[in-house]
Amino acid sequence: MSDRPNILFINTDQHTWDVISAYGNEYVNTPNIDRLHENGISFMRSYSSDPVCAPARTSWMTGRFTSEAGTPFNGGHLHEDIPDLGQLLKAGGYRAVHCDKWHVPGRDVHSSFDVLYHGQVPVGAGGGEYYDSAGTHAVVDFLTRYDASDPFYLQVWYVNPHDICEYGHNFETKEMPDAVMRGMLKEADLPPMPENFDYDERETVLHQVCRRVDDCLIHWPILQATKTWSELQWRTFIWHHHRFVEKVDREIGLVLAALGQSGFAENTLILFSVDHGEAFGQHQMFQKFSLYEASIRVPFIVSTLGSDLEVPKGVFDETHFVSGVDLVPTVCDYAGIEPPEDVRGMSLRPLVEGEDVSWREFAFVESNYWGRALIFDRYKYVCEYVPYGNEDDLLPPGPDPERIGLEQIFDLKEDPGETRNLAYEDDKRELVMQFRKTLFDFESGLERRRIVEERPVRVIHTWGQRIREHWDAHPELEEMRIRF
Repeated sequence: MSDRPNILFINTDQHTWDVISAYGNEYVNTPNIDRLHENGISFMRSYSSDPVCAPARTSWMTGRFTSEAGTPFNGGHLHEDIPDLGQLLKAGGYRAVHCDKWHVPGRDVHSSFDVLYHGQVPVGAGGGEYYDSAGTHAVVDFLTRYDASDPFYLQVWYVNPHDICEYGHNFETKEMPDAVMRGMLKEADLPPMPENFDYDERETVLHQVCRRVDDCLIHWPILQATKTWSELQWRTFIWHHHRFVEKVDREIGLVLAALGQSGFAENTLILFSVDHGEAFGQHQMFQKFSLYEASIRVPFIVSTLGSDLEVPKGVFDETHFVSGVDLVPTVCDYAGIEPPEDVRGMSLRPLVEGEDVSWREFAFVESNYWGRALIFDRYKYVCEYVPYGNEDDLLPPGPDPERIGLEQIFDLKEDPGETRNLAYEDDKRELVMQFRKTLFDFESGLERRRIVEERPVRVIHTWGQRIREHWDAHPELEEMRIRF
């Protein structure tokens, strides 16, 4: 057996960060994710690089942010010359294996990984109830039969609880059920309404045009339907999300059982994370696509079922900011492989092993191409770049002080639900200047590349023109831009 560990990366999809019973959520039961926490360390300040499926997954596979990788939307296209984790691991002597959903546009999974199961056609946004079970069977078979001397890296990318999207789409044109009225449940069985159901309307124009206004760019039919939902209908929706979480937790339990019986458990590092969250009513939102915590904050657990690896047990790390771009350097560190010099992430291994190392002071998140967020220990800064509405938009924006649109600042200590935008308070102007400078300094180190593929170009033009038109139609928005 190799001295280098086997590595198992399990992820769920659209799983709100705290819908885990080990984290104190009494409305869900996740004994198998709990087991990972009990045998490992949970990084509680972990963030998606971009809260949409394909952008987040591309960052996992490349260690790069989406403005660099070419995948700012689900229909993006990963630049061909950027290596992915499967290619790095294969070159380094690992058996690199993938199972279930992929969704890294522009990169054929079969060119980078040995694929256990990927559906007769590529696994899509829904169908987790079927795909995930088939994926688990394939993983169990792999763990039962694997007898090669090379260490393996196995990533299992489950679909659920993403089926909550399809559940929501199902009620675009018909009434959302109320589980109490229909006699399915008692009211006490339903999770409560989010405390931050209300929100500060001084949001970025980008978010308003994408998610709020009539005929918004993203899922207007569902938004239109949610405007009619009662409190019990919202609570029924949340209840269903939690049940989808429990479905995938059972699949994870089967994988952990197979690993425990395989003979590999002692020398296998287990990583667990999520591509992005689900809002389920927070800020009157659903799904992802925003820079609120419900969308961008995700669990990240480093664990093991054995004793060969130095991993703490049942630890909550509330201090260090973790990003999706950290997966590549972390896996490479444990695998004894040098990551590419231009990855943006940092290896979590020193933190896991208790070393006192210099670490980043904030998390950086991109969203919907023009949106940005910085999350600090206390404050969170959100801003947008204003589109040109022309060909110049095809170079991902930033850093550009002249194009900063509306901004938000939240005090996460005093206002964890992000209900009060402080950016327009006079005593916060210095913070705005400080956060802008931090953003521009950080973005100056990114290798932004022009978007050239047909589909993302079309999206950028369509969205950019709509957002620009909204600015032009509402001149009062210009008065809200903070000038220095």
